[in-house]
Amino acid sequence: MDLEHRLAARALCLWMGIAAGSPVQAGITAIKCWTNGEGVRECGNAVPTEYAQQGHTVYNDHGVQIGAQQRAKSGEELAGEQRLAALQAEAKRKAEELAKADRVLLETFGSEDDLILARDGKLSAIDGQIRLLESHIHKSEADLERRMVLVKAIEQRGQKPAEQILADIESTRGQIAAHRASIESKRREQGAIRQRFDQDLERFRKLAAQR
Repeated sequence: MDLEHRLAARALCLWMGIAAGSPVQAGITAIKCWTNGEGVRECGNAVPTEYAQQGHTVYNDHGVQIGAQQRAKSGEELAGEQRLAALQAEAKRKAEELAKADRVLLETFGSEDDLILARDGKLSAIDGQIRLLESHIHKSEADLERRMVLVKAIEQRGQKPAEQILADIESTRGQIAAHRASIESKRREQGAIRQRFDQDLERFRKLAAQR
């Protein structure tokens, strides 16, 4: 029998009056053993308040362990568990999102060719939008050139151009700048589409290989 069990048995004997030959005390059904501040195991029917957070073991009236109370966790340990739980929850969420994306990918496209056709279709549609913007730029540049020639002719005659003509020139310049910015945005969109479909193709190949 180890020290803790001996302590429990001794405490039990003392309480029940066996050692002293006194009558058995009623109501004692469990003995609790804990470690005191000096590292010594002690037993009794209740854990002292100062040791209540350290954990203890419980024995029945036969000296058999029937339970244990774990020590209270520190704030740092609880915070660590919360961080771990958050990481696990995030990992689970990402796994579920990936599984959902995989299902959508396989349900939407039956082959790599389907993916490539879809990608090329999107890129072609944006190419059309870019060409339209470029045509607007060419037209606006022609209008701007015409107005600039008119302003120059007016100034050569020693006259001041009308405010409306000058305002139209600034407006046209703004339209040209806006169209060019739109074209750059469309090209970035095409780049994002290529990147996304490259990732989808790679994932599709992996999923197809697992079938």
